[in-house]
Amino acid sequence: MIRFGVYWGDPLAVERALAARLGELREAERVVRFGDELSVGELLAELGTPGLFGGERALVIRRADPLARAEALVRALKSGPPPGTAVFFLGKDLTGPLSRVAQEAVHFPPPRWRELHRLAAELLSQAGLPPQRRLVELLVEACRGDAMHLAREVEKLALWREGLPSWRELPRLVFFAEPTPYGYLDAVGERRVTQALAELRRLLAAGWDPFRLFFMLVSHVRALLAARAAWEDGRTPPGPEWLAKRRVAQARRFSQPQLVELLARLQELDLRIKTGALTPEAALWLFTLALAP
Repeated sequence: MIRFGVYWGDPLAVERALAARLGELREAERVVRFGDELSVGELLAELGTPGLFGGERALVIRRADPLARAEALVRALKSGPPPGTAVFFLGKDLTGPLSRVAQEAVHFPPPRWRELHRLAAELLSQAGLPPQRRLVELLVEACRGDAMHLAREVEKLALWREGLPSWRELPRLVFFAEPTPYGYLDAVGERRVTQALAELRRLLAAGWDPFRLFFMLVSHVRALLAARAAWEDGRTPPGPEWLAKRRVAQARRFSQPQLVELLARLQELDLRIKTGALTPEAALWLFTLALAP
């Protein structure tokens, strides 16, 4: 089992590698820190901190590039992390002493054209969508070589799992990618109200259709409710593993009754939109503002 890993390069490949290693650790307490916000001394203290109730810890260091050549850190980890602790470093370029002493160190280069085609087909299948050649080629063209962008476009299409839009609509849907709605949806899921309001303002200023955005918000809250229920039942939510883990992390910020209440609030707003009592844009602002304590 890998307990000391260093991964850098293509962001999606890095995230998938991390998800695989964390999956092997199962019930380990997961702690995330950021290498550009930590001193080496603080990180060494974090490595020596025992897990809750004496259990295992999985320490994930994101943006770890400033630590790749820290001699004190390399010396401390030369024989591996402390017992009961796993540590994983993620970054853009972690070539150096830290990667040389790691149990597993992998650089993921940007995927090539054929690799993107295979990845698109795989992600579509995992999302419950047909990996049709025409759809795969459209996604690969839209992502412009960016695998993370590709994954986000598949996530967007997964909202239409029960019936994709027409081929006339699909190109506009996948190419309309700047700015993307994920910053707003994630901010809602993480209860960061100020950030959510800023992201919503940016999306609307960029010309996003408020009704389409409202529909995506409803789908996101439904997905969080499903993820919360699955987590409470000891099940894994449907979809790609990296997406399921992200949804569970967000869903755990709410109780199940709170998520049901949010969904009921959205249904009430939807009714007001359909009766002409409220515009979709106003509904988005009202819902987002209501998230504040």
